[in-house]
Amino acid sequence: MSSVIHSYLAKVQSRQPVNFDALIAKLVAAGVAREDISRIFLAKKLKKSSYHVEVLLSAAFDELLMRFRPSGVGGRVGAAIDGNSHRVSVSESLLIFRSAQHRHPTVAVTEAGAWVLPRVLGRVGVIVENLENFLRVDETLPFIAGILAVTASDIELISGSGNQVTNRLNASVLNQFDELYCLFDVDMGGLRMFASLKALLRDPPPVFLAPPDVKERLAQSKYALTDQQRQEVIKYQGVSPETDQLIQFMRDSSRVLEQETYLVPVVLEERP
Repeated sequence: MSSVIHSYLAKVQSRQPVNFDALIAKLVAAGVAREDISRIFLAKKLKKSSYHVEVLLSAAFDELLMRFRPSGVGGRVGAAIDGNSHRVSVSESLLIFRSAQHRHPTVAVTEAGAWVLPRVLGRVGVIVENLENFLRVDETLPFIAGILAVTASDIELISGSGNQVTNRLNASVLNQFDELYCLFDVDMGGLRMFASLKALLRDPPPVFLAPPDVKERLAQSKYALTDQQRQEVIKYQGVSPETDQLIQFMRDSSRVLEQETYLVPVVLEERP
Protein backbone atom coordinates (compact mmCIF):
# COMPACT_ATOMS: atom_id res chain seq x y z
CA MET A 1 0.00 0.00 0.00
CA SER A 2 2.89 2.39 0.79
CA SER A 3 4.12 2.47 -2.79
CA VAL A 4 0.57 3.09 -4.09
CA ILE A 5 0.07 6.03 -1.71
CA HIS A 6 3.45 7.45 -2.68
CA SER A 7 2.49 7.32 -6.35
CA TYR A 8 -0.63 9.39 -5.57
CA LEU A 9 1.42 11.88 -3.56
CA ALA A 10 3.99 12.17 -6.35
CA LYS A 11 1.21 13.12 -8.76
CA VAL A 12 -0.02 15.76 -6.30
CA GLN A 13 3.54 17.08 -6.04
CA SER A 14 3.83 17.33 -9.83
CA ARG A 15 0.37 18.98 -10.00
CA GLN A 16 -1.19 16.13 -11.96
CA PRO A 17 -4.91 15.27 -11.51
CA VAL A 18 -5.52 12.40 -9.06
CA ASN A 19 -8.41 10.38 -7.70
CA PHE A 20 -8.54 12.21 -4.38
CA ASP A 21 -11.30 9.97 -2.97
CA ALA A 22 -9.05 6.95 -3.48
CA LEU A 23 -6.10 8.78 -1.93
CA ILE A 24 -8.15 9.68 1.15
CA ALA A 25 -9.32 6.08 1.57
CA LYS A 26 -5.77 4.73 1.37
CA LEU A 27 -4.38 7.33 3.74
CA VAL A 28 -7.11 6.62 6.30
CA ALA A 29 -6.50 2.87 5.95
CA ALA A 30 -2.81 3.56 6.63
CA GLY A 31 -3.64 5.41 9.84
CA VAL A 32 -3.67 9.07 8.73
CA ALA A 33 -6.45 11.02 10.46
CA ARG A 34 -9.10 12.62 8.24
CA GLU A 35 -8.67 15.97 9.98
CA ASP A 36 -4.96 15.93 9.13
CA ILE A 37 -5.79 15.18 5.50
CA SER A 38 -8.17 18.18 5.47
CA ARG A 39 -5.45 20.44 6.86
CA ILE A 40 -2.82 19.30 4.37
CA PHE A 41 -4.80 19.26 1.11
CA LEU A 42 -7.30 21.37 -0.77
CA ALA A 43 -9.01 19.52 -3.61
CA LYS A 44 -11.02 20.86 -6.53
CA LYS A 45 -13.04 18.39 -8.58
CA LEU A 46 -12.35 18.45 -12.30
CA LYS A 47 -14.54 15.53 -13.37
CA LYS A 48 -15.62 12.16 -12.04
CA SER A 49 -12.81 10.66 -9.91
CA SER A 50 -10.39 13.39 -11.00
CA TYR A 51 -9.25 16.25 -8.76
CA HIS A 52 -6.71 19.05 -8.81
CA VAL A 53 -5.09 18.93 -5.37
CA GLU A 54 -3.15 21.76 -3.73
CA VAL A 55 -0.81 21.31 -0.78
CA LEU A 56 -1.60 23.67 2.11
CA LEU A 57 1.03 22.48 4.61
CA SER A 58 4.32 21.74 2.85
CA ALA A 59 6.10 20.34 5.92
CA ALA A 60 3.28 17.90 6.69
CA PHE A 61 3.10 16.88 3.02
CA ASP A 62 6.87 16.23 2.99
CA GLU A 63 6.42 14.00 6.05
CA LEU A 64 3.83 11.95 4.14
CA LEU A 65 6.18 11.64 1.17
CA MET A 66 8.93 10.39 3.46
CA ARG A 67 6.61 8.04 5.36
CA PHE A 68 5.25 6.32 2.25
CA ARG A 69 8.40 6.42 0.14
CA PRO A 70 9.13 2.98 -1.40
CA SER A 71 11.85 1.12 0.46
CA GLY A 72 14.04 0.50 -2.58
CA VAL A 73 14.54 -3.07 -1.39
CA GLY A 74 13.97 -5.59 -4.15
CA GLY A 75 11.94 -8.82 -4.21
CA ARG A 76 9.22 -9.97 -1.84
CA VAL A 77 11.00 -8.50 1.20
CA GLY A 78 10.90 -5.04 -0.29
CA ALA A 79 7.30 -5.52 -1.33
CA ALA A 80 6.44 -6.50 2.24
CA ILE A 81 8.18 -3.41 3.58
CA ASP A 82 6.14 -1.36 1.12
CA GLY A 83 2.94 -3.07 2.27
CA ASN A 84 2.17 -5.30 -0.69
CA SER A 85 4.14 -8.55 -0.60
CA HIS A 86 1.57 -10.35 -2.78
CA ARG A 87 2.66 -8.42 -5.88
CA VAL A 88 5.95 -10.34 -5.94
CA SER A 89 6.29 -14.12 -6.16
CA VAL A 90 8.05 -16.02 -3.38
CA SER A 91 11.74 -16.30 -4.28
CA GLU A 92 12.10 -20.00 -3.33
CA SER A 93 9.88 -23.07 -3.16
CA LEU A 94 9.20 -26.18 -1.09
CA LEU A 95 7.47 -29.50 -1.64
CA ILE A 96 6.31 -32.09 0.90
CA PHE A 97 6.53 -35.82 0.15
CA ARG A 98 5.29 -39.06 1.80
CA SER A 99 5.62 -42.70 0.83
CA ALA A 100 5.12 -46.20 2.22
CA GLN A 101 8.81 -46.40 3.12
CA HIS A 102 9.01 -42.81 4.44
CA ARG A 103 5.82 -42.22 6.35
CA HIS A 104 7.04 -39.10 8.09
CA PRO A 105 6.64 -36.17 5.66
CA THR A 106 9.86 -35.15 3.91
CA VAL A 107 10.35 -31.49 3.01
CA ALA A 108 12.43 -30.51 -0.01
CA VAL A 109 13.37 -26.86 -0.52
CA THR A 110 15.21 -24.70 -3.03
CA GLU A 111 18.30 -22.69 -2.18
CA ALA A 112 19.10 -20.02 -4.74
CA GLY A 113 16.71 -21.83 -7.08
CA ALA A 114 18.46 -25.21 -6.78
CA TRP A 115 16.64 -28.11 -5.12
CA VAL A 116 17.94 -29.80 -1.99
CA LEU A 117 16.41 -33.29 -1.86
CA PRO A 118 16.98 -35.13 1.43
CA ARG A 119 16.29 -38.58 -0.04
CA VAL A 120 15.59 -40.53 -3.22
CA LEU A 121 12.01 -40.17 -4.39
CA GLY A 122 9.70 -42.93 -5.61
CA ARG A 123 9.23 -43.80 -9.26
CA VAL A 124 5.57 -42.71 -9.56
CA GLY A 125 4.66 -39.24 -8.33
CA VAL A 126 1.07 -38.43 -7.34
CA ILE A 127 0.17 -34.87 -6.42
CA VAL A 128 -2.64 -35.01 -3.85
CA GLU A 129 -4.65 -31.80 -3.62
CA ASN A 130 -6.65 -32.63 -0.50
CA LEU A 131 -4.64 -32.47 2.73
CA GLU A 132 -6.91 -35.02 4.45
CA ASN A 133 -6.11 -37.61 1.80
CA PHE A 134 -2.40 -36.77 1.94
CA LEU A 135 -2.45 -37.40 5.69
CA ARG A 136 -4.45 -40.66 5.40
CA VAL A 137 -1.52 -42.42 3.79
CA ASP A 138 -2.64 -45.95 4.75
CA GLU A 139 -5.84 -45.50 2.76
CA THR A 140 -4.63 -43.21 -0.02
CA LEU A 141 -1.68 -45.33 -1.16
CA PRO A 142 -3.71 -48.55 -1.71
CA PHE A 143 -6.47 -46.53 -3.35
CA ILE A 144 -4.04 -45.02 -5.87
CA ALA A 145 -2.16 -48.29 -6.37
CA GLY A 146 -5.44 -50.00 -7.27
CA ILE A 147 -6.27 -47.40 -9.91
CA LEU A 148 -2.79 -47.41 -11.47
CA ALA A 149 -2.11 -51.14 -11.07
CA VAL A 150 1.28 -50.46 -9.45
CA THR A 151 2.65 -51.42 -6.06
CA ALA A 152 2.17 -48.92 -3.25
CA SER A 153 5.94 -48.86 -2.66
CA ASP A 154 6.42 -47.27 -6.10
CA ILE A 155 4.27 -44.26 -5.22
CA GLU A 156 5.51 -40.93 -3.90
CA LEU A 157 2.72 -38.71 -2.55
CA ILE A 158 3.23 -34.98 -3.09
CA SER A 159 1.21 -32.45 -1.14
CA GLY A 160 -0.65 -30.21 -3.60
CA SER A 161 -2.74 -28.15 -1.20
CA GLY A 162 -3.24 -24.66 -2.66
CA ASN A 163 -1.61 -23.42 -5.85
CA GLN A 164 1.98 -23.58 -4.59
CA VAL A 165 2.60 -26.86 -6.41
CA THR A 166 2.26 -25.01 -9.74
CA ASN A 167 5.30 -22.83 -8.94
CA ARG A 168 7.65 -22.90 -11.94
CA LEU A 169 10.56 -23.76 -9.60
CA ASN A 170 8.92 -27.13 -8.94
CA ALA A 171 9.26 -28.26 -12.55
CA SER A 172 12.77 -29.72 -12.22
CA VAL A 173 11.70 -32.00 -9.35
CA LEU A 174 8.33 -33.01 -10.77
CA ASN A 175 9.97 -33.87 -14.10
CA GLN A 176 12.19 -36.45 -12.33
CA PHE A 177 9.35 -38.96 -11.93
CA ASP A 178 8.86 -41.72 -14.46
CA GLU A 179 5.12 -41.09 -14.22
CA LEU A 180 3.29 -38.12 -12.71
CA TYR A 181 -0.40 -38.03 -11.74
CA CYS A 182 -2.68 -35.39 -10.25
CA LEU A 183 -5.30 -36.53 -7.75
CA PHE A 184 -7.35 -33.34 -7.72
CA ASP A 185 -10.92 -32.27 -7.04
CA VAL A 186 -13.15 -32.69 -10.07
CA ASP A 187 -14.12 -29.03 -10.04
CA MET A 188 -13.01 -25.69 -11.44
CA GLY A 189 -10.08 -25.42 -9.03
CA GLY A 190 -8.80 -28.87 -9.89
CA LEU A 191 -9.07 -28.26 -13.63
CA ARG A 192 -7.38 -24.87 -13.29
CA MET A 193 -4.45 -26.27 -11.32
CA PHE A 194 -4.06 -29.21 -13.70
CA ALA A 195 -4.02 -26.90 -16.73
CA SER A 196 -1.26 -24.85 -15.09
CA LEU A 197 0.82 -27.97 -14.43
CA LYS A 198 0.22 -29.29 -17.94
CA ALA A 199 1.63 -26.05 -19.33
CA LEU A 200 4.60 -26.22 -16.94
CA LEU A 201 5.57 -29.88 -17.28
CA ARG A 202 6.47 -31.60 -20.53
CA ASP A 203 8.42 -34.73 -19.62
CA PRO A 204 6.59 -36.56 -18.29
CA PRO A 205 3.29 -34.75 -18.89
CA PRO A 206 0.98 -35.01 -15.86
CA VAL A 207 -2.15 -37.15 -16.01
CA PHE A 208 -5.37 -36.21 -14.21
CA LEU A 209 -6.18 -39.15 -11.94
CA ALA A 210 -9.76 -39.97 -11.00
CA PRO A 211 -11.52 -43.06 -9.61
CA PRO A 212 -12.94 -45.46 -12.22
CA ASP A 213 -16.42 -44.81 -10.79
CA VAL A 214 -16.06 -41.02 -10.96
CA LYS A 215 -19.24 -40.70 -13.04
CA GLU A 216 -21.27 -42.42 -10.32
CA ARG A 217 -19.55 -40.35 -7.63
CA LEU A 218 -20.45 -37.15 -9.46
CA ALA A 219 -24.06 -38.26 -9.69
CA GLN A 220 -24.12 -38.70 -5.90
CA SER A 221 -22.23 -35.47 -5.10
CA LYS A 222 -24.03 -32.81 -3.07
CA TYR A 223 -22.05 -29.99 -4.71
CA ALA A 224 -23.89 -28.44 -7.66
CA LEU A 225 -22.27 -26.92 -10.72
CA THR A 226 -23.55 -23.36 -11.21
CA ASP A 227 -24.70 -22.10 -14.60
CA GLN A 228 -21.64 -19.85 -14.76
CA GLN A 229 -19.34 -22.80 -14.01
CA ARG A 230 -21.06 -24.87 -16.69
CA GLN A 231 -19.98 -22.23 -19.20
CA GLU A 232 -16.56 -21.58 -17.66
CA VAL A 233 -15.57 -25.25 -17.64
CA ILE A 234 -15.59 -25.25 -21.45
CA LYS A 235 -12.34 -23.26 -21.55
CA TYR A 236 -10.51 -26.31 -20.14
CA GLN A 237 -11.61 -28.57 -22.97
CA GLY A 238 -8.65 -29.85 -24.95
CA VAL A 239 -6.20 -29.82 -22.04
CA SER A 240 -6.10 -33.64 -21.97
CA PRO A 241 -8.29 -36.60 -22.99
CA GLU A 242 -9.01 -37.55 -19.37
CA THR A 243 -10.08 -34.03 -18.35
CA ASP A 244 -12.25 -33.77 -21.48
CA GLN A 245 -14.13 -36.84 -20.28
CA LEU A 246 -14.43 -35.44 -16.76
CA ILE A 247 -15.76 -32.16 -18.12
CA GLN A 248 -18.44 -34.07 -20.01
CA PHE A 249 -19.37 -35.96 -16.83
CA MET A 250 -19.53 -32.67 -14.90
CA ARG A 251 -21.78 -31.03 -17.47
CA ASP A 252 -24.04 -34.10 -17.68
CA SER A 253 -24.46 -34.41 -13.92
CA SER A 254 -24.28 -30.66 -13.11
CA ARG A 255 -22.07 -31.66 -10.16
CA VAL A 256 -18.54 -31.23 -8.93
CA LEU A 257 -16.62 -33.63 -6.70
CA GLU A 258 -14.36 -32.93 -3.76
CA GLN A 259 -11.36 -35.23 -3.58
CA GLU A 260 -11.88 -35.95 0.12
CA THR A 261 -14.75 -38.26 -0.86
CA TYR A 262 -12.45 -40.45 -2.98
CA LEU A 263 -11.68 -42.74 -0.04
CA VAL A 264 -15.39 -43.24 0.67
CA PRO A 265 -17.15 -46.00 -1.30
CA VAL A 266 -20.10 -44.86 -3.39
CA VAL A 267 -23.41 -46.44 -2.46
CA LEU A 268 -25.96 -45.93 -5.22
CA GLU A 269 -29.62 -45.92 -4.26
CA GLU A 270 -31.69 -48.62 -5.87
CA ARG A 271 -34.14 -47.17 -8.35
CA PRO A 272 -37.59 -48.68 -8.76
